[in-house]
Amino acid sequence: MITDPSDRLSSWQGGNCCNWEGIKCSSSGHVVVVNLRNPNPDEIMINVNEEVVSNSNNTFDFALKGTISPLLFTLNHMQHLDLSFNNFMLSKLPTEISNLTKLTYLNLSNAMFQDSITTQFSNLTSLRFLDLSCANLVPDFSSFSVSLTFPLRLDFGSLSSFISYGRISSPNLRWLEGLRDLRYLVLIGVDLSKASESFHWAKPISSLSNLMSLHLSNCNISGRIPTVELLNLTNLSTLEMSSNALTSWIPDLLSNLTTLSTLDFSGNDLHGHIPYLPQLERLSVASNPAMIINLVSMFSVPWSKLTFLDISFTGVGGTIPPSLSNSTSLTSFRADGCSIQGSIPSSITKLKKLSVLMLNDNNITGQLPVSMSSLRSLQYLSLFQNRLEGHIPISICRIPSLEYLNLEWNDLTGRLPLCILQLPKLSSLYIQRDRLNGNMPLSLFQKSRLEEISLGTSGLSLEIDDQHQPFVQTFQPKILEFTSCNMRGGIPEFFSNLTKLVVLNLSNNSLSGAIPYWLFNLPSLSILALSMNNFEGFIPPMIQLKSSRFPTIVNLARNNLQGPIPSQLLNVNVIDLTLNSFVGLIPTQIGKVPGIRSISLSGNKIHGPIPESFCRATNVLQVLDLSNNSLSGTIRRNLGNCKSLIYLNLGQNKLTGSIPKELERVTSLRYLDLSGNDFEGFFPAVIENFQDLEILKLAGNRFEGRIPKFIGDLHQLRILVLASNSFNESIPEELMKLENLQYIGLSSNNLSGPIPENLDGLKMMMKRENEATILGYAYSLKFTGAQLEIVTKGQTQWLESVYSYHTGFDVSSNTLTGKIPEKFGLLSGLPLLNLSHNNLFGLIPKTTGEMSSLESLDLSYNHFTGEIPVTLTVLDFLQHLNMSYNNLSGRIPSGPHFDTLYQDGTAYIGNKYLCGAPGGMNCSNYAPSINETVENRYDQENVLFVVVIFLGYVTGLSGLFLFLYLMKDNWRNMYWRAVDRIVLKIVNRGS
Repeated sequence: MITDPSDRLSSWQGGNCCNWEGIKCSSSGHVVVVNLRNPNPDEIMINVNEEVVSNSNNTFDFALKGTISPLLFTLNHMQHLDLSFNNFMLSKLPTEISNLTKLTYLNLSNAMFQDSITTQFSNLTSLRFLDLSCANLVPDFSSFSVSLTFPLRLDFGSLSSFISYGRISSPNLRWLEGLRDLRYLVLIGVDLSKASESFHWAKPISSLSNLMSLHLSNCNISGRIPTVELLNLTNLSTLEMSSNALTSWIPDLLSNLTTLSTLDFSGNDLHGHIPYLPQLERLSVASNPAMIINLVSMFSVPWSKLTFLDISFTGVGGTIPPSLSNSTSLTSFRADGCSIQGSIPSSITKLKKLSVLMLNDNNITGQLPVSMSSLRSLQYLSLFQNRLEGHIPISICRIPSLEYLNLEWNDLTGRLPLCILQLPKLSSLYIQRDRLNGNMPLSLFQKSRLEEISLGTSGLSLEIDDQHQPFVQTFQPKILEFTSCNMRGGIPEFFSNLTKLVVLNLSNNSLSGAIPYWLFNLPSLSILALSMNNFEGFIPPMIQLKSSRFPTIVNLARNNLQGPIPSQLLNVNVIDLTLNSFVGLIPTQIGKVPGIRSISLSGNKIHGPIPESFCRATNVLQVLDLSNNSLSGTIRRNLGNCKSLIYLNLGQNKLTGSIPKELERVTSLRYLDLSGNDFEGFFPAVIENFQDLEILKLAGNRFEGRIPKFIGDLHQLRILVLASNSFNESIPEELMKLENLQYIGLSSNNLSGPIPENLDGLKMMMKRENEATILGYAYSLKFTGAQLEIVTKGQTQWLESVYSYHTGFDVSSNTLTGKIPEKFGLLSGLPLLNLSHNNLFGLIPKTTGEMSSLESLDLSYNHFTGEIPVTLTVLDFLQHLNMSYNNLSGRIPSGPHFDTLYQDGTAYIGNKYLCGAPGGMNCSNYAPSINETVENRYDQENVLFVVVIFLGYVTGLSGLFLFLYLMKDNWRNMYWRAVDRIVLKIVNRGS
């Protein structure tokens, strides 16, 4: 049964089928063409949430739905059959199709079939065109970015390029052997993983001697490129094998295929170099990071036919050689992420046909060539994330064909040439993250035809010159990104007429007033980001967004908004209301929103329990941040249904009870913060199941008992904060084996015993990070970062952002005993060490001076003895030192930097034998020979003294008894009677 939303089949009535829509007949009256292709197929794509969305403006779905009638395959004179872009409900490929032996054209692509190919097509020996594709290409977003609340570069380069729903597989390709007339074979998305396990899997293809175009992209093919088999295809002009797992090199022998004009091996694991293939017109080897491409060598020979070259994300390095200009036919050159250095050669302006130049994410320096204006055909210029400097040349305004300009993330200075806004075809302008200056009236943009504008953090100030300026009908942008543009006042009224606006980002400005309600109902709006402004007042109870290629986001964080949290969120993937003044309960409906992936309500005034509606069985929630509120009650057991959660923050509330066992099902968790509540019980056993956990914060609760040994099995752990609880027993040695651990916070507990001796496993603390990476998780075009409270340099600091260099070891305020392990010297990347307020004793090891990154060292309130090691004076980064209230002795060591620390002596107070400390010994009366050997000698002398006394005591007693033994009985009796009288007198006096 077929349903037909487009009403295409309404003409299929009456006896003359040759008049039906989609049907063509031969002169003899036989049906030779059946074309039921969807006339308005949706442009299908996957957004960053890996959700299938449509980018089509179609109001209706025109696809046929249901299963195909077998009667269709009785038309045995049919030569052309097209069923593409319909929805046949994951049904199997019709076996009756083998009856259509006269077919020359068969297109079943993207029709939602799901089956394994065996012999269904073996009889179709007349076929010249066969398309069984199971997927549509996702549009290329690799050059686009949206900066929201954090300076994090997010692009779409890592997204899967295909949608694999309704997938067809083929265990082998023997069914191709009889199709000798095939010219075009398109198997995009067909699963050939099983077939490619055979070394000669492509042999059936080699029999297709007439084949001109072969498309095997996204087929899960692994192993080598089937060179021998391809060389038999002497008519082949197009070969596409992108997005597979090919692991060989590109064979030089492909140059023997003289008809080959298009070659696409992008998205594989190829290595080696690009062979000389002078016959090529289009070549793509993008996203093969193991490939090494020498552009100087490559263009030392002519590529006279080459029009398209994409080497993005391969190993290039070096500079762009002037010889590139010898390829005068080049129209598109893409080399993103290739570590290219040097400047753009002026000779590139000789490429008069060049229409696309993409050199993003490289190390290109120098200025934009003024002569670039001679590239009269240039339509697409993208140079983001390089090190370009100087002014944007006015000559760029003399490129009339320019449609897309992206100069983001460079060091460009000066003013933006206003003539750029008047380029007749320019639709996209991206210049965020530069160092420009000057004011720009918003009205200037209204006079342009720009559809995508991104000026965020460029240095430009955007002036709302007329709050009520009239709307210009020709100005209908899709993207407005004005982050950090010094905007003031309210949101202009003319924004209400921007019916095509998909992304509006006005974050980090000084905008004020109420957010107008109409803004939440713009018909195309998908992303609304107004964070870090001065907005106040209420927001509407219902917010509805429109699906697009982006996830849907409402970000109103860090304003002065108040009132209740909106209860109706329609088509919202991400909502962030952090740091406002919202009050009341969390609406129960918010947890039921289909497709919601992130809920951030931190830092408000909401109270009450966590709603039971959170985490229904069908949820896709990744981030839940309810921290810094006044929530009460317990953690609901149904949170265990949130199996997609990577970030859970319930810290700083009034939650009680224990951690429910059901939470163990959330095995994808990477961030867990339960600190600052009233949880109790032993260390939560469910944490053992979180094998991907990177950040664990349980501080400020009432947990007790020992820290379990399984903590050493959480190999991804980077931050561990268990401070201010009642954990006891010793620090588990397994903790010191975590190679990724960068911060240990165990202060203010009841831990006892020694600090584990073996610290070799703490690899992250053994090196000083040269390149800082920020800890957090990117999801749905938004970033959620880690936060951390640390005690460093004698003060408590709150880190809004945690970087990989924020390492520390804090076990202060416990009852630890023993000595400082010598192996602390291995932790040369550690800036913070706090062992204060314990019962540690012994000498301070000299190896402490090998901790070259130390900035804060606190050993106060312990029982350390001996001298302060001279090795500490070489710690150039040391800014805070506290050795007070110990039993240190000797002189305070001296050094150029060390002498500048605490000249008032407060770092050494409470050490009465320390020469020069407040209340300590007078240096002029102190012999310089006292050092750590004094303590050793003192210990030796004490031992010798005890031995001598003991021997004397034994000798005296034995001598006395020997004397008494030799005496006569009456003398012995007289002695003991005298002793009795003396003892009796002592007892009487005592009483």
